[in-house]
Amino acid sequence: MNFFEKQMQLGREMLELNVEWFRKFAEYDVENIRKFVEFNQDFAGRLPEVRDVQTFVELQREYGERLWEGTQDVVKGRTEMLREAVEEGGAALRKAFTQDQAEEEVQQAA
Repeated sequence: MNFFEKQMQLGREMLELNVEWFRKFAEYDVENIRKFVEFNQDFAGRLPEVRDVQTFVELQREYGERLWEGTQDVVKGRTEMLREAVEEGGAALRKAFTQDQAEEEVQQAA
């Protein structure tokens, strides 16, 4: 395979990886938005039950804690997904350039 074919193949692989990971990130974000809306609806539904300031403060505290935990989970999930995407992209690059080096060594030996 010549240099241009290898570069076209690398470009195609990188494009496919980008499309795949963009789709995964979008699906992940849609799921998290759905969870966030349900989460807010749950707490909004509990507001009419509040009869005093102490109950309101407790509800706010619980809301804040659950929101913080959810945010941490989302960030950890996105970080893991990003790490996997970078690893796959790096593997594609290593594959493309490792083949080049191996072929150059064979040509130099001949």
